[in-house]
Amino acid sequence: FFDTSGFAMATMEDGEGKTDTIKIYNPTYLMKPRPGTKFLKGVVEAKMTEVLEAKVKELKYEAEEMANVCKELCTDIQNEVKKLGFERYKLVTQVVITEAQGQGQRIASRCLWDPEEDNHAIATYRNSELVCNAMVFGCFWE
Repeated sequence: FFDTSGFAMATMEDGEGKTDTIKIYNPTYLMKPRPGTKFLKGVVEAKMTEVLEAKVKELKYEAEEMANVCKELCTDIQNEVKKLGFERYKLVTQVVITEAQGQGQRIASRCLWDPEEDNHAIATYRNSELVCNAMVFGCFWE
């Protein structure tokens, strides 16, 4: 069924009889986000900092485990940012964890985007063992 919010709800059934309801976005032909749904850097950074403090606070650096920790952090951050309600934004989340040994670090990213509608947020968390940098890129999608 369709509604006026620009998406349809569909129900899918897997082979085991379980059903899931998903959103299917329809073209709205909007070139800008609706009022109140624009990607807000400060709000996203606050949420990212909250997630990092909760998950990384007591974490010890174990090189073999850091790839899985990065994946989990990306998923957790992305899920929390989705809850903020930025409609029609594609979110790209990246987390880099390095051992804290006094070294410098430089992270760079490039992409093609609309500077009026798209944005990014960055959060860093440090403890005695590691440095965790998280980035979320929000690109308006129509």
